[in-house]
Amino acid sequence: VIANPEHQPSEVPQMNPAPENALNMIPVEGQEGRYQVNMSSKFNIKGDPAYPYIIDMECIGVFLVDTKLSKEETVRAVMITAHGVLYGAIREAVQWITGRQPFGQIMLGLSVLRPAQQERPKEQ
Repeated sequence: VIANPEHQPSEVPQMNPAPENALNMIPVEGQEGRYQVNMSSKFNIKGDPAYPYIIDMECIGVFLVDTKLSKEETVRAVMITAHGVLYGAIREAVQWITGRQPFGQIMLGLSVLRPAQQERPKEQ
């Protein structure tokens, strides 16, 4: 979390930009049913002066899943749970860190987990 040196506070409160989130899930080697998920959340990476902070956070979690679930059910369960838990941790950390920064505390909005956009084939 970096205070944006170009930011000029105004009387009109700014909405925070939407997060750019990325989740990466990998099995923990030698531990069946255990998965590590890395989540990164980025806000205002280009440093738009309308926003007080440039934020690039990463959080890591380890999740244990019932080995009786199918691979598809496992991925779905881990990704949904990891998104909620890890984004919540990032929100808390940003709130705590920005509370000690020059432009004051901010609370990040909610993040919605959406499937990755797939390119559609071009029509001929």
